[in-house]
Amino acid sequence: MRKTSLLIGLAASLVSATPGYSASLIWDTGVDSCTALNCGSILMGGTVLNSANLSTARWDIAVYAAAGECLRLDETAMFGAGADDEMVVVAPNGTVYRNDDFGSLRPRVVVNPTPARGWYYVSIARFTGAPAPEHDIHFRYGRYARSTTNPNCASPTAGQLGQQSTFGKGPATTEAAPPAAPSGGPR
Repeated sequence: MRKTSLLIGLAASLVSATPGYSASLIWDTGVDSCTALNCGSILMGGTVLNSANLSTARWDIAVYAAAGECLRLDETAMFGAGADDEMVVVAPNGTVYRNDDFGSLRPRVVVNPTPARGWYYVSIARFTGAPAPEHDIHFRYGRYARSTTNPNCASPTAGQLGQQSTFGKGPATTEAAPPAAPSGGPR
């Protein structure tokens, strides 16, 4: 029985809709209109791994946003000597957003407005692409109503369509959106 389950699992992974994709898919169920910095965002902890200081390790995640929203991605804390990160975000339409050192040595990307509905692939790694010291981070992901006055949407990061990315493309933009939030809309 165990062997059969293992073979079924292996077969399922080989025909997966997202080959070579390993980032977690995270979905914030609501769109906020609050104005305190990072209010309503989801806080996550992560580790940029590099066990032998020989790899260009990174922390990867995919976050969902609908078209026309304000998406704020913020590395709010970094713990570890010598850490200096850059964030690269790839939108469903291929637009690449990059930021290094928005707050001290921590990156922050704001996409306002989001160009397409779907998964935005986020990669955090050392800004030079060289091996980085292993370190922990605090990362915030928030979806906000599009605004030019909300501080969470201020100073949007310039995107470049067709720019070479350090992070591989994820699933096609035609994939289904997550189910509607139980509340049916904004928080």
